[in-house]
Amino acid sequence: MKQEIFDFDIENYEVGVQHQEFITFPTFFGVSRQEVPFYIHRATEEISPCVVVTACIHGDEINALRVAQKLMQDKLKITKGTLIIFPLINIYGFYNKSRYLPDRKDLNRFFPGNQNGSFGSKFADFCFKFISRYGDIYLDLHSGGKGRFNIPQIRIDMKDNQLKKILPNLSIPVAVNSRPGSGSLRGALKAIDKPCIVYEGGEGLRLNTSITNYGVNFVKSVLVEYKMLKPKKLLQRETLRLMKTSWMRTERGGLMINKVKPGKVIQKGEVLGEVRKVTGALLHKIIAPQNAVIIGISESALLMTGDPLYHLGYFKESDCDEEDNYLDYYDIDIAEE
Repeated sequence: MKQEIFDFDIENYEVGVQHQEFITFPTFFGVSRQEVPFYIHRATEEISPCVVVTACIHGDEINALRVAQKLMQDKLKITKGTLIIFPLINIYGFYNKSRYLPDRKDLNRFFPGNQNGSFGSKFADFCFKFISRYGDIYLDLHSGGKGRFNIPQIRIDMKDNQLKKILPNLSIPVAVNSRPGSGSLRGALKAIDKPCIVYEGGEGLRLNTSITNYGVNFVKSVLVEYKMLKPKKLLQRETLRLMKTSWMRTERGGLMINKVKPGKVIQKGEVLGEVRKVTGALLHKIIAPQNAVIIGISESALLMTGDPLYHLGYFKESDCDEEDNYLDYYDIDIAEE
C-alpha cells in the first residue's frame, strides 16, 4: 500500500468545477487493484470550510451509498469551500454483500490503522491517510446491519463544543449522545481534533426512500450551517435529543410477535412484543423497562435466547419540557423505495 496511491492535492483541482475521480485501492490476494470513485467540488480558492462525507465503511450499507450518490448527482451549488465525498470505502465487503472485510474483520474497528499490521489494519491506515488529509468536519454515513432497521438519527458527542453549537440547526429528527467507539473512524478523527458526526438510517442491503432523503437533507443542513450552500426548504424539524442507548434482548428463544414500530416512544411497563413457542403458546412478553424511544429494531421473527430486539434511546426529563407530547410516534415518514 504505497504512499503515492492515496496522495492527492486539492490545489490541483480547478475552482468551480465538480470533479469525479477514482482511487486505486490496494490489491487483495495479489490479483487486481480496485478503482473506487470519489468526488471533489472546490468552490473557491480558499479550501476551507471543507466538509468530507464518507459512506459504506461497512460494505452492506447500501442506503449510505445511495445518500452519497444523490449528493454527487444533485449538482449542488456550493458557494464556498470544498465538498469531498467518498461514497464506497469498503469495496471488498460491497462486492461480497457483506458488512465486513474478506477476513471477517470490521473495518470500523481498525482506525487509524497500522501499515505494518493485518490486512484490516493496513487498509484502515490507507483509508485514514486519504480521508483525513483535508476536512473541517466529517459526516460518516451508516445504516443498521442486515435484519436491523435504524430510524434516521445522528450519533454525536454532545460535549464537543463545536458540534454542540451546530446541533440545533441540523435537519435530523433524532440525535443520540454517544462517544466514539474504539477503532472507529469517528474516534480516530477525534484523536486528531477533527469533529465527526455519524448518520444512521435504514437496514443493511436495503434501500428506503425516506432514509435516503433524511440523509441528504442532513448533509445539506451541515453545508448550510457552514455557509457553503444557500438555505432552502429542508426537512427542518425539532431534534429529539437522546442521552444514552441500550439494546433489549430476548430472555427466551422462539417466534417473535412484534407490537410496535420504529420511532415509537414507549412508556415503562408497555408491552412491546411477545415470544411464542412453535405451538403458539406464550413464552413471555417483552416489557419496556422505562420510558424510551425505539431507535432501532430487529426485523427477524425467529429468535434465539439473547438475540437483540429493540435498540432504545433514553432522555432525561430536563431534555423534554413537555414529555407528554412524545407519547405516540415520533412522526418519521418511512416509505420503501
